[in-house]
Amino acid sequence: MDYLRQFEAVHRRPQLSGLDGSYGQFCAYLEGLNAGNDGGLLTGFREWLVTRLGDGDNLTWRALVIHLARPEGPAAGRAAVDSADRDPVVVAKLFELLGEFFTLRSRPADLVRIYDEYSTWTKAKSGHR
Repeated sequence: MDYLRQFEAVHRRPQLSGLDGSYGQFCAYLEGLNAGNDGGLLTGFREWLVTRLGDGDNLTWRALVIHLARPEGPAAGRAAVDSADRDPVVVAKLFELLGEFFTLRSRPADLVRIYDEYSTWTKAKSGHR
């Protein structure tokens, strides 16, 4: 299945997939696709986002997208999630990041590289060699 084309279609016309166009519903849609793929669809996405942000190893991929969309600092906690739901910049960033990620992760070796970069970042952050 060509997920990039599917993501573009659902982003362009969310109502055709029963979505209201909010960030939360797009995320729930992605989580459903991921679950339908035994968790393999988004494998490496969170780790790739962490290394891209250079922080946030304690955050979910949903929160990382918000931080990448709003580098000036999103609202904290529940307020961040509530404001992201109505924020077209956050929604656009989600689909931009998905496009980049799926383009980067086109071969099995690409996933190994993503995890290697994440491991290197984790070690550098904790001071291990």
